[in-house]
Amino acid sequence: AKMFFDSARANVSPYIAAGNVRFIADGQEVVPGITAHAAPGHTPGHTMYRVTSNGDTLLIWGDIIHSYAMQFEHPEWAIAFDVDPTLAIATRRKVFDMAATDKLAVAGAHLPFPGIGHTTRAGTAYRFEPVFWIPG
Repeated sequence: AKMFFDSARANVSPYIAAGNVRFIADGQEVVPGITAHAAPGHTPGHTMYRVTSNGDTLLIWGDIIHSYAMQFEHPEWAIAFDVDPTLAIATRRKVFDMAATDKLAVAGAHLPFPGIGHTTRAGTAYRFEPVFWIPG
């Protein structure tokens, strides 16, 4: 993980040197209405963003899951691409619980079309309920 982070940082070092990079902290409001939240375990710096507007909230959770068909039913299952599987599992469980409890709309990679919906509890597991979409 450290090597990945160091090489990624080296790739952006000219931007850092030019003052064009701003590092953000967990819980920091990036711009009005958008707050960054650490989501550790998948990759170094993996971050979610909570977007709030007019009383509505959307949690853009990135790579919290990798297999829609398996990880809602089994949030305790990790994938080889997680740099820290134990931490990724803990993060996924925490995020699923938060999204279900707070009834948050969620969006992210590896979700079925249209990629936005809600997480609900199903016993000890969870389900993803996609939003209804009408073309046009």
